[in-house]
Order: sequence, then C-alpha cells, then structure tokens
Amino acid sequence: MNTKPVEAKVRTSGPHSTTLLIRARGVAIETEYAELSPCEFPIWASAPVPVEIPAGGTKSFIVGPFSGSVSQKAATGDFPNIIKFPVYRQQETVALRDYDDLRDPAAAQVLAKVPLAALATAVSGVVDGRLVQTHSVLPFWNDGSSVLVTLDWFDGEPSEGMPNPEWHMRASTGLPARLGLERLQEASQLPPGAAHCRYQIHLSPWMLGACLLQDKGQEAAHPIWQREWTFDRHTDFENALGQIRRGLVGVDRTGERNAA
Repeated sequence: MNTKPVEAKVRTSGPHSTTLLIRARGVAIETEYAELSPCEFPIWASAPVPVEIPAGGTKSFIVGPFSGSVSQKAATGDFPNIIKFPVYRQQETVALRDYDDLRDPAAAQVLAKVPLAALATAVSGVVDGRLVQTHSVLPFWNDGSSVLVTLDWFDGEPSEGMPNPEWHMRASTGLPARLGLERLQEASQLPPGAAHCRYQIHLSPWMLGACLLQDKGQEAAHPIWQREWTFDRHTDFENALGQIRRGLVGVDRTGERNAA
C-alpha cells in the first residue's frame, strides 16, 4: 500500500529559494519556491477566507440581522492556525530516475512543517433562490499525512434581514492521505435540488494537476491556486477527481460504487 501518494526531495536549499523534486506515483516534477503564503479558499465572494485549522476544529462567520454585529464562533487565534503554503514557480516535468537518484538528507528538516502539495475543490449552486458554495482543501505533507478543511458558504437573505453571507469552517484531525482523498470527494457535494451548478478543481503545484489530468487547465490569478479545472456537469467533475485519486493512490472507489 502506498502511504505517501505525494512525496518530495530537496534538490537545493538556500536563503533565497528551495528547489524540490515532487513525485506522485508515475509523475515527477521540479519546482521551486521562495516564500510561504497564507492560503485562501478559492471562494467566489468579495471577502477572502484563509484556510486554517481553527481551535476546536470549527469556526463560523455570521452577521446578525441589520445589526452589523459579527458572531465568530470558536476561538479566533487566526494567525497561528492559518496554514502557509509554498508559492511555487518554474514548474516542469522530470524523469522519475532524476527523483530516484537524488540523495536528500535535508528533506526531513525543510519539509517537516510545510505542505508540499494541496488539492482543492469548489462546488456551487442555487438552492431555494440562494447561492451556496462548498469548498474543500486537502494539504499533503511529506510524511504521508493530510488535513481536510471544508467551508460551507451561503449567500445572504435580504428578505429575512440577513443581507450578508455567512460561512462555516471545519477541519479534520490528521488523516492518512489516502483517507483524506476519500473524505474530500465525499465532502465535495451540493444539497439535493441545487441548480445552475458549477464545479472546480485546483492543485498546487499546478503542473502535478496538469500531468494527472492530462490537461493544463486555465490560468488563475491566485498565488497558490495558479490553475483551475472547471466543469459544468457533476459526472465530469467526479470523473476528474477519480482520475486524480488513481494517479495518487491507484484506487477509485467512485467507479466501484457506480458499477455496483
């Protein structure tokens, strides 16, 4: 069993940048980063929401009816809980032999606390005249662990005195990457009856997604989510997620469920 769907080695590390070789089963890429940045959900709204592991595992944002008051549920220790991601640049594929031949005593220290890759989904639709969005972000660490952070976002209800949107965030405990992938796919769903649905997948580094999906996607103006893959049909979205899971862990239980 592959306990590390994504793993990395450090080719060079200096005061100004770090160059990595990242491998996911049959794919290897070379990329570098010079900074870590707090990551935001790829949310379609005016106010950004950082990806974090809130104290207690949950956090909510609700603006009271016409009062302007804000309710922040759970602890607010924002900065210590926000996950910082590498801002990758100069990405290209390399031979698997290059990864296998690289001796890397520095990886354990350099990559101990930094997620080396991340998968995100964003699904939206209209339910009872109200726009709803569900976002899931799954960072992967070099030791094979992951954490699933989900965000449910709801448009405001002016007729009920709630003109501003609200959102609710949840973070899992540490998960094996294989289980994290399964739970991300389960979480990337809309309520029954949703209309005008839209689906997106993001991967960082984006070249990893391009190799797994055999599609370079569309450029996005985001330092972490530099490319996006957009789908209008749920079946196409599910198939793409299944393709990513096969590329990372070699299984696709969605296909097994559909066959049953």
